[in-house]
Amino acid sequence: MRGKRRSIGLLLAGLLVLTGCFITGPGDDGERDLLQRMRARWRAQGYDSYSFVLQRLCFCAGGTEPATVVVRNGQRISVTVVETGQPVPAQWTEYYLTVDELFDFIIDALDRDAHEVKVTYHAQLGYPTSIDIDYIRNAIDEEMAFRASALVPNR
Repeated sequence: MRGKRRSIGLLLAGLLVLTGCFITGPGDDGERDLLQRMRARWRAQGYDSYSFVLQRLCFCAGGTEPATVVVRNGQRISVTVVETGQPVPAQWTEYYLTVDELFDFIIDALDRDAHEVKVTYHAQLGYPTSIDIDYIRNAIDEEMAFRASALVPNR
């Protein structure tokens, strides 16, 4: 049984490495190295125009529906709600970040010594696909999360 548990543990550790995942608390230095490698992988793709689905998860008003974000030349040009195809209300579009802004969001959380930062990156393209940040250990409703998927380059 002990060997089986060890094998499962090694398998899970390997999967985390392959997907580019980290879980960190204050003072952990490995996450910045992984973040920089993944950001370099993302930049190496050369995608400055793309679309993807992004959802912000939080206890907050507006801007939480899954939406398609269209980016051209690094700038967000449109955000439409996936379910309806309607534009996201203008006051909420700023909550739908570009991939570069997602990287900046993670860096900001690390710089602010967030209690816990969990990030998973797309194995081939390097962009963050799952971000979970808990800024203060015992505070309620200050957590923030993003889910990104279905990235398609537009060249």
